[in-house]
Amino acid sequence: MKSEITQGLRCVAALAICVALSSCGDDPELVKKREQQKAEISKLSGELSILKERLESIPPDKAVNIEELKEKAENNRTQIASLETEVEALGKEKAEIEKQHQAYKRKYIAK
Repeated sequence: MKSEITQGLRCVAALAICVALSSCGDDPELVKKREQQKAEISKLSGELSILKERLESIPPDKAVNIEELKEKAENNRTQIASLETEVEALGKEKAEIEKQHQAYKRKYIAK
């Protein structure tokens, strides 16, 4: 993108030098050529300003944010796995306590 801008600047500069160095005088052909060159310089300047605006409007790089989010997601996955293991262990403990409670109720029937 920068090489296009540089190339555009070179073209504009070359045309400006050609216009400055050429002796147009009153020759109608040379006057016509000079006007064409002025129009082309104006066109190229407009294109150059458009390219500069596009360069300025390029959004910032989000790669850093993506890496941070991936790291957070991995940490969350690890935490979820840990919590799932803990829930499973607590479920087993609950089942064991309920089993002991049922055995206690059978042994000591309330009258």
